[in-house]
Amino acid sequence: MRILNYKTILIIIFVLSESRSNDFALIHSTYFSNLLVKTAVDNKSHKNGLMRIKKLKNYNGMLFIYNSPQIVKFWMHETFIPLDIVFIDEENVIISVKEGIPLDKKLISSETDIIAVLEIPKGCAKKLKIKKGEKVFWMEKKEIDIKNIRYFHCLNSKEK
Repeated sequence: MRILNYKTILIIIFVLSESRSNDFALIHSTYFSNLLVKTAVDNKSHKNGLMRIKKLKNYNGMLFIYNSPQIVKFWMHETFIPLDIVFIDEENVIISVKEGIPLDKKLISSETDIIAVLEIPKGCAKKLKIKKGEKVFWMEKKEIDIKNIRYFHCLNSKEK
């Protein structure tokens, strides 16, 4: 009986510690809507981010969401995609947009406390008019909820 309880506890711990980066968010602002990104909401998905991914498929990047405002630091070690890194404060205001250079080990930091960081392919921030002072909003979605959504892809120039 004791062994069964320990196994049950270990399974629960494993399930709770699993990364939730398979969830998604639809991001919008005054200038765009339905930018589909994966979400990173736990320590494991924060740590892994877009590392070791060579091409984005069916989504436009990643939104890192934090439980409380804090200064965060990123690096591009093992990240192959050039990125625009967008820091967002607790009022949903963009406080800065920085460039992430593939495989660079230099730290990229928010200067002030933030609640979210959006990583999208380099050039997308300019195309979508994502810049300091603008507001962005998001709705978290499960994978099943996005199957029939026609989402805006920042690299698709034919998109309306």
